[in-house]
Amino acid sequence: MMDRMLRVLIAEDTEDDALLLIRALRQGGFTPDATRIWTEEGLRSALEGSAWDIILSDYHMPGFGGDRVIDITREKGFDTPIIIVSGAIGEEAAVSLMKCGADDYVMKDNLVRLSTSVSRALKEAEDRVERRRAEEALLDSEERYRSLVQQISEGILIINGETGEIIESNEKICDILRYTDEELHSMTIEEIGGGLLLQKRGRAIEEVFERRDGQTIDLEISINPISIKGYKKVVCAVIRDITEQKELERDQVKAFLQIDKNIEQFAILADHIRNPLQVIMGYSLLSEDPTAQEILQQVDRINDIIKRLDHGWIDSENVRRFLRRNYGIGDESPGLNQ
Repeated sequence: MMDRMLRVLIAEDTEDDALLLIRALRQGGFTPDATRIWTEEGLRSALEGSAWDIILSDYHMPGFGGDRVIDITREKGFDTPIIIVSGAIGEEAAVSLMKCGADDYVMKDNLVRLSTSVSRALKEAEDRVERRRAEEALLDSEERYRSLVQQISEGILIINGETGEIIESNEKICDILRYTDEELHSMTIEEIGGGLLLQKRGRAIEEVFERRDGQTIDLEISINPISIKGYKKVVCAVIRDITEQKELERDQVKAFLQIDKNIEQFAILADHIRNPLQVIMGYSLLSEDPTAQEILQQVDRINDIIKRLDHGWIDSENVRRFLRRNYGIGDESPGLNQ
């Protein structure tokens, strides 16, 4: 197998170290066409003058360094792989360089790794190029784009972020809002009650909408910017009808609130029973009627029942506190009684 040609820019202030890098590349199966620079001006000139397959940069150079190599290369819009080659670099510095845009780093005392690192960086760069081509092809293909939108199970609205006009919609959103596709495309997002959506981004939010037939529904909506050729600012709204889920949640809360009230009523009823019972007990103790003893026995039985009700009330109260503390259930919230 023939060696692979490699246009390599070497940012290195020591010529001998640069020659070691070239030698390591040759031993790794590359035929390097190398240029060495060691200043910021030299880097800018080299970037403007040629296209490079890879950049190898020393970390420390007088008045210059690997971090500046990364910054300048990326600022100029080049996605060229950059590998930092250093004689001494700490782990924190290495991690920082990777976050700033370096593809890898190799120690000068371990140049046997260089060819492997270069091969991996080149492959990742090729993958990025292919991904961009695929994304551009998808965005340029209106037919494929619309087909994708129609197949999604959630409702989709593509909105002009500058005017609020609805650019695209799918069958699901027409079913959710009860508008036809033609009607939606002649409207703005404000006209269907979603004017504030353009101010929101990212994670799912919940909004109440009024459908074309006047029915109020609950929707879960995610808003994110996308790119469409011919438009400066476009957002995509992914919409899911959660009306049944929200109605179930509201019914559950109402049920817990009713249980809450019932528990309080049980406590009140127990007191209402206990008070006259004490009066009956008092009269029975003072009475010489032969049936008084039987009455006292029945009072004791009723007291036992009330005590069991008290224990049940305490257990119910503990459950109620748990629901309030962990789920927010049991405290009446605005809108529950609407």
